[in-house]
Amino acid sequence: MAKSAAKQVSPKDYFLHLTPGKLAGLRGVTDAGGRFKVLALDQSNSFRKFIKAAMERQGKKGDVSYDQVVHAKLEITEVLAPLASAVLLDVNYGARQAVNSFSIPRGVGLIIRVEASRDAGLPGEFEPGWSVAKIKKMGGTAVKLLVYMDVGDPKATRAQMAFVKRVAEDCQKEDILLMIEELSYPRKGEDKRTPAYVARRPDNIMKSAELIGPYADILKLEFPADIRNDSNDKVEKNLAALDKAAIRPWVLLSAGEKFDLFAKQVELAMKAGCSGTMAGRAIFQEYFDVNTPQEQKRFLETTGIERMNRLNGIVAQYALPWFKRYELSSRELFTAVDPHWYFNGKIPKVNARPKVVKGEY
Repeated sequence: MAKSAAKQVSPKDYFLHLTPGKLAGLRGVTDAGGRFKVLALDQSNSFRKFIKAAMERQGKKGDVSYDQVVHAKLEITEVLAPLASAVLLDVNYGARQAVNSFSIPRGVGLIIRVEASRDAGLPGEFEPGWSVAKIKKMGGTAVKLLVYMDVGDPKATRAQMAFVKRVAEDCQKEDILLMIEELSYPRKGEDKRTPAYVARRPDNIMKSAELIGPYADILKLEFPADIRNDSNDKVEKNLAALDKAAIRPWVLLSAGEKFDLFAKQVELAMKAGCSGTMAGRAIFQEYFDVNTPQEQKRFLETTGIERMNRLNGIVAQYALPWFKRYELSSRELFTAVDPHWYFNGKIPKVNARPKVVKGEY
């Protein structure tokens, strides 16, 4: 059985002895080659904002309805999920709705967000009424946890790490795969273009990966450089440092980046040791910029599919399969199975005079 995520074991040993539930989840969210091609649709507030902006552009008044958000999520899922290894959804508008509508194809994993949508800087907490146990109970393939991180703020970091540990313990108890996402954020008086924030962001990403890595099965990380302004040498150096800091397989998040720029980030990250992508808005954001249902569907069936195929091609060519990161083979995983694994590794007591068994099985 896998050892506690809080205990320091070698990365290879961790995956060699990964529990069956977590290993099944890991295979369930990757393609046949062990690479991640995940479609991220767990956003709640951003979907509402996109739809509200579209309504205002068209002169429509009123609040965004539940049905509008669900429709958008399910339509994007139906068109693009067949090209993904897994889909990431939220409990509010997407997860059960996608299951019940058969929007997710057979063989595509279901990753479900566990945290509530909160502003950066606030301590993480569970979505009200939601839990790791409920994700496992409904058949989720994996749990996703987002934590906003500012390692220069000790109080905020302690609060976030306490939540990380709690979720990790719950995932260990339920034997379900845990993917942890870090996100940097500007401090009060800053924005994402403020020089001080831009300067400290790469180091924040790397140190965050080091902190949360022991509690995660998979890491979802930001691109650790400014591809617009940094030199090629600096970009490569930062990617190499991040790959070294990540003791778990890691995937690259899109963070709402424009698609063409994100595609460049993907190729560079995959060449540096990344194992795939978990992308959302970079793929589908313009879906909300067209005005009719027909145009939205056409966007997904043309541009959306083209973008998914392009990212998948980059991942297939350059991404490092999770098992190759630790030079693991199926043979090694097989031989690591203890004959008494279902007794939690403890050899069962055998009576001196065992009962005669006459069953056929």
